[in-house]
Amino acid sequence: MFYYLKVGGPIMIVLSIVSVIALGTILERVTVFIKDGKIVNKKYLKELKEFLKNKNYEDAIKYSENEKGIMGKIITKFLKRYCIVGDFKDGDELLREIQLEEMTTLEKNIRILGIIAYTSPMLGLLGTVTGMIQAFNNMALKGAGDPNVVAGGISQALLTTAYGLIIAIPAVFAYNIFNGKIERINDEVEKIITGIVNIVKR
Repeated sequence: MFYYLKVGGPIMIVLSIVSVIALGTILERVTVFIKDGKIVNKKYLKELKEFLKNKNYEDAIKYSENEKGIMGKIITKFLKRYCIVGDFKDGDELLREIQLEEMTTLEKNIRILGIIAYTSPMLGLLGTVTGMIQAFNNMALKGAGDPNVVAGGISQALLTTAYGLIIAIPAVFAYNIFNGKIERINDEVEKIITGIVNIVKR
């Protein structure tokens, strides 16, 4: 590893730091999605709707508090504020507000992956350019008779390009996976909360 850092030059060090940030972000997001990104089970929704139809809001809240994932959090907050506290907002408006608040938990740090996915190849390309400049400078100073004169610069150029792509590919993959998951959860939340509001308003 230290050999590659030495050969790759300053850009390689920057790319190494970026790779650590990317890996840390991916692992952190995976942990969050495992905890809060679960699909709501049908049994939970069926029992919850029964509580709400009978105006049994306190039991509905207790039941929702045991539901893992973002949906349980959204519904619990909504029931506490709308049915118990008596929040002055319209039910739909209040639920959308809570939804936006909770969805930021899943969306947090996703943009970092997008930035890394976009900039890593560009950093690799910058390393390529600086490596080629170094190779041609060495050639101008020492002549082109010895391949070792330009080998160092070319090694830097190829190494940084490859490393930039190695970082970018998983970052792009993870970025799209997480965004797709967020969209599916958002769609599910939209469908469920509409039904919940309609039941509570009756």
